[in-house]
Amino acid sequence: MSNTGNTFIFKVPQQFGAATSAQVIMDLQSMVNSDYTCIVLDLSDTVMIDSSGIGVLVFMYKELTANSKAFILKKPQRDIYNLLIETGIDRLFEIEMSSGTKKAEAELGELDTALSVTEEMVGDVCVLSLSGVMNYPAGSMYFKKNMFLAISESKRILLDFSQLAFFDSLSVGSILRLSRLLADNGGELRIAGANHVIRNVFESLGIDSVVPFYDTRESAFADWE
Repeated sequence: MSNTGNTFIFKVPQQFGAATSAQVIMDLQSMVNSDYTCIVLDLSDTVMIDSSGIGVLVFMYKELTANSKAFILKKPQRDIYNLLIETGIDRLFEIEMSSGTKKAEAELGELDTALSVTEEMVGDVCVLSLSGVMNYPAGSMYFKKNMFLAISESKRILLDFSQLAFFDSLSVGSILRLSRLLADNGGELRIAGANHVIRNVFESLGIDSVVPFYDTRESAFADWE
């Protein structure tokens, strides 16, 4: 970590995933109410980023921009940059590269293609696997459409969040409504594989006491048997 004038530069770990995301959030959250006006994440040495790391980027984007601070990604390696493009969140950030600077193109609410949902039946359980970013309102609408289709097929629904990077707190209401709808019809909703960032969102709102969370889909299935 270093600083220059009103800019704070944070060196992201080589492995930016579940094992390091909690510490990164702790370090960066201290900047939210600081006097720094620009936060730079130096990704030049980062060789791996998973859904937890992506989730941290989106979470801190919301926190910092809500406090009128610039949030810049610096020199991501090619594989990391390609992953940002694949998830669609590259559009949120100003990104400094050796070839020049790419400006931010969108806000989080405008990322209407960042979420994908796939469905499979495992016995009598309908599994919805989510990947990308659950944003509001576009992501919520897409998710609810898939959920209503799943409810028509099964009373047991498992949401696999293992490839989901971020879940917008404004979308939590859709989870609660659908959980109640299932319960009223003798069914149940469960969530598996949520990363640290998403678990914090649900725990802070007390939703984990209503919808059970499991570390893996296997443990969710086992508890159903």
